[in-house]
Amino acid sequence: MAAKKPATDAFQMSQFDFSNLNETYREMAEKAVAQGTEAYDKLKAAAEEATASAQKSFDAFREGMTEISAKTMANTKANADAGVAFFEKVSGAKTFAEVLELQGEFFRASFETIASQAKEVQELSMKVSEKTTAPAKAAVEKATAPIVDAAAKLAPKAA
Repeated sequence: MAAKKPATDAFQMSQFDFSNLNETYREMAEKAVAQGTEAYDKLKAAAEEATASAQKSFDAFREGMTEISAKTMANTKANADAGVAFFEKVSGAKTFAEVLELQGEFFRASFETIASQAKEVQELSMKVSEKTTAPAKAAVEKATAPIVDAAAKLAPKAA
């Protein structure tokens, strides 16, 4: 028969080495800090890239709008000058038939000019739009490239 152990033995701590426990917690804490720092660095880099991309977009938009505004002002001046020239011609007309002829020429020329100006402004607007969205488009392509590559590797190959 085995000898009975005293009751105090039940309350004694087991032979667990607490120095290893402290080492384990320290390693876990260091790993968590390292992962947190890495995540912060990635987030910071992404935020800086997004800010730079937004700044490029805003700069392109501002420059484009300045160009469109200048073009619109030049068109307005040209149209006003054409209107003044028309009234000068009309005021020198000798007959009502000549006034009607000048008016027809003016309206025809004005329509062609305005159509041409509208086309120029539309093309300029398209360029501004492309320049404005280009930084964001590049950022999205860069961000999605790893996903696209991974998906391409997983996709079944066509036979």
